[in-house]
Amino acid sequence: MDEKIYPTYKIAKILSILKEQGSNAEQLFEGTNLSEQDISSSSTRISRRQLILAYSNATRLSTDPAIGLRTGSLLCVTDYGLYGYALISSATLREALIFSINYHQMATPTVKMSLLIDEENSIASFRMDDRIKVPELYQFNMEVQFALVYSLFRDMAGDNFRFNEIRVKYSPVAHADKYTEILECPICFNQKYNELQFDLDWLDSPLQRANLITAQTTKELCDGTLLEMATSSGIAHEIFVVMSENVHDSSNIETIASHFNMSSRTLRRKLASQGTSFQIILTDVRKQLAIKYLRGSSLSIDEIADRLGYSDAANFRHAFKKWTGKTAGDYRR
Repeated sequence: MDEKIYPTYKIAKILSILKEQGSNAEQLFEGTNLSEQDISSSSTRISRRQLILAYSNATRLSTDPAIGLRTGSLLCVTDYGLYGYALISSATLREALIFSINYHQMATPTVKMSLLIDEENSIASFRMDDRIKVPELYQFNMEVQFALVYSLFRDMAGDNFRFNEIRVKYSPVAHADKYTEILECPICFNQKYNELQFDLDWLDSPLQRANLITAQTTKELCDGTLLEMATSSGIAHEIFVVMSENVHDSSNIETIASHFNMSSRTLRRKLASQGTSFQIILTDVRKQLAIKYLRGSSLSIDEIADRLGYSDAANFRHAFKKWTGKTAGDYRR
């Protein structure tokens, strides 16, 4: 099933570039069943197939070989809605990057991201692996990502931010000069990983628009959005319904798998195909129910912990603090 999970903001930027080059929306959207009106709506979601077709059309139509870099450089945090506001209001760059990795499904997850720390050399690396899996679009996809990440880092950390260098797995390209022009740092080709390296000191520097209340509020809204995305259809939705009705007796994957007459291995595979997992759904259900009970009932912490399937209140309190950054008691004040 080719689910529609991707926002359209990257496609919108691509279209603006192609229009300057003389192409039009019909050409970019050939074969996608999309229109210019579709991508102008923040509520529109497109499938992986539609995204790949649009990317393929763009690379074929463009007269500029650096269209990927130019596309990424046009993006900023405000293009990302709640996800962007959560990033920019984070206390530090480290917090923002961890959030970006954990909540990347809300953006356009065409890459898998990870953050690596080299304490000895005081270097941080933001590593990215291609998820589109279309060889002819590999370089284009990575170029979009490099430039948009640079744009987002500067939005968060300030105009003085620079990467030390960017390393890419593929061979040198004819438009290599555009890399240094747009990304403003050295580029190393034929490397083992795709990664953007920067000074470790940046990680824990306060972000210029950090706001604890905004960060917490947007994170809660993002949690709800992710839960809706992950459980709106298929087996994930059915599990979500079962858990919500009685999470105490549904917190074991073997029990849930038996309920649906399948093995736990098959269940894990089906959930993975929807971009989620049993543990993700269980955690989201527990969190949503916990907030509901704390804000709308007189149940004690011990009673809430029991209803959510925790062995004791201490484990529940620890989990709640990890989810929200607040104590369970804070939600009752």
